[in-house]
Amino acid sequence: MFKKKFLQLFIFTIITGCSSAPKETISKIKFVPDIDENEFVGITKIDNYLGVNNYRNKFIVASPDHKRFAEFNNFFQLGILTAKNELKITNEIKFVNQDNLNLSEANKNFLIGPLSGEIVSKIDGLLLKNQALLLNDALENYSISLSQKSQIFALESYLLEKEIQRLGFIEDEDNSVKQNRAFKRKWLSEKRDAVTIGIKKNPSGRIENFLDVAESKSRFQMIDKASFSDVEFVPRARKDFSQIVISTDKLSRLYEIASLVRFNYGLDYEIFSLTSNFDQKVDENEVSLHNIRLVDHTYENKFTNDLPKSRGFCLGFDAMLVSYAIANNIKGEIRGLLGIYKITNDSLIAKSYIN
Repeated sequence: MFKKKFLQLFIFTIITGCSSAPKETISKIKFVPDIDENEFVGITKIDNYLGVNNYRNKFIVASPDHKRFAEFNNFFQLGILTAKNELKITNEIKFVNQDNLNLSEANKNFLIGPLSGEIVSKIDGLLLKNQALLLNDALENYSISLSQKSQIFALESYLLEKEIQRLGFIEDEDNSVKQNRAFKRKWLSEKRDAVTIGIKKNPSGRIENFLDVAESKSRFQMIDKASFSDVEFVPRARKDFSQIVISTDKLSRLYEIASLVRFNYGLDYEIFSLTSNFDQKVDENEVSLHNIRLVDHTYENKFTNDLPKSRGFCLGFDAMLVSYAIANNIKGEIRGLLGIYKITNDSLIAKSYIN
């Protein structure tokens, strides 16, 4: 009888010890629901999804050489520290030069970076998936970047959701048109249609023809001359597409082209522009006046809306936000300043905002 009770007590002790250990080491998966919105509506309140067993180790941030990339680094690191403060992250953050990265130390903590495409390609896949976020395009590890890929994905997804099959493209031939080539190539490769026009100096006449309002104006002038009474007439822009993508490397040129579309009775078109090649300050008044939808980050940066500085800050902020989510086993849709991130067990997909 004594042996039986002792054996039952011994087995109970083993089961109790085994069942209590995982509670201290395993963090349950938390899911963040999707928001059906392409515009910026705020940053994900990640503290709502944190469990009891939060990640406790360091975050190692591998940054570019501060002497060569001083301005970018200032705003990138400021973004990291702002996120740490706003998200109330208590983990230690250690900044290191990406050229002197110690993989052994990184593997014991959580690595953010590096940004160098060459270094990323060398270490991609060498780190545990849930302990690293590389800041250039990677294949094996989670990664986010400032590449055009997230903008192309955002615009294509938006158009497919609206079941758009035909687009208008206006390409500025005075400046590089590389900005939209990748998107246009992808769009046409899926057997979708596009009407394209190239413009140079004095583009008003070309845009007028592109929208098919030149012929309407000519007919109106003929009728007006032959009529003895006033003729009320408003030309109609073509209706075989409803979205126009403008390709130019200069923001001033974007404002000019968009204003000419509106001036030539193209008031109902959705006008889009990818912005990855712009390096100037956004004039929000011009964007609002001509109702241009920019595919990019939020511009809600309290330090500057100068694009290179703002992107650096937003990349730092989002890198900290997304890394904190991954380290704490949070899946689903994470919304940052730079874009929307869908985290699963196997992938991280980034999508820019359409503002």
